[in-house]
Amino acid sequence: MPSSFLKTSLAALALFAGPLPAIAADAPKSAAANVPGSIIVEGHGGVPLVVQEWGNPDGPPILLIHGFSFSAVSWKNQIGEIADNARIIAFDLRGHGLSGKPWDATDYTASQIWADDVAAVLAAKHVERPVIVGWSYGGYVAMDYLRHCGLDCASGLVLVGSLGGMVAPAPPPDPQDFGMPASQGDVRADNFHALFLGIAWTARVMTYDPPAPLALLQKQLSMAMTPPYVRRAMSSRTLDNRDLAECLDLPVLVIRGEQDGTVGEAQLAEFLTHAPATQTLSYAGVGHSPFEERPDLFNRDLLEFVRQTEGRIGE
Repeated sequence: MPSSFLKTSLAALALFAGPLPAIAADAPKSAAANVPGSIIVEGHGGVPLVVQEWGNPDGPPILLIHGFSFSAVSWKNQIGEIADNARIIAFDLRGHGLSGKPWDATDYTASQIWADDVAAVLAAKHVERPVIVGWSYGGYVAMDYLRHCGLDCASGLVLVGSLGGMVAPAPPPDPQDFGMPASQGDVRADNFHALFLGIAWTARVMTYDPPAPLALLQKQLSMAMTPPYVRRAMSSRTLDNRDLAECLDLPVLVIRGEQDGTVGEAQLAEFLTHAPATQTLSYAGVGHSPFEERPDLFNRDLLEFVRQTEGRIGE
């Protein structure tokens, strides 16, 4: 009889490996829509990118871009009722999850590279001008794409726990100011002791309240799939998109948790001076992952924003 820890581990691993469950011929359409299908797309420089899609193929397209060190499984709570009304696409960034992990640091440092990856994913899916959702570092990747493709390449932009580098960076917050454990380890280190401590700490502080054991393990497994050399290369990037802040002529929504020190009220206020038409939502009692901490609320708000932009979407 396996231990409870082993049971939890096997359940988490099932999210990353093995065949997807079959859908019976008489299963309801919504059930089939909630089984992600995957393809491999060739990104910049031939790097293989694993792309997932689920939802209503006739619905408005939404591209979900995950954050630093994580993967498309971050969006598991966007599988469900929301998929009845939208076509949802998510992919593992280069260096992350199931996607390719080039060795050379220069494969991670230029904004054109990240923009080309997004363009390749959308081209493979025959999608034009989706609503783009960027969580944390994914907000920077979204801005990389818009910088090189043009601001009219999206029908709307949703920044989650991110301002996409469109204001000057604030000093890193002290996690203990938000009731979080003090930082430990180093996810950029080629040292298993420091690396595992860093993974454990980072996985914990992505949410304000401690995640359930299975959710925590899923985050840790996802993070472990990003090698430290990838994190070091990405950390060397210049992430400055302030020149784009005043040019945003597309609908923009910022969703943040009130307990998320990475997007403070002062930063948000500064951003709004440049992009005053931006819609903002702040979730009480929520940290850096609103889509996980309050999924029903997040999904409702995302769908409402998508409905507002539907006249701009083209395929």
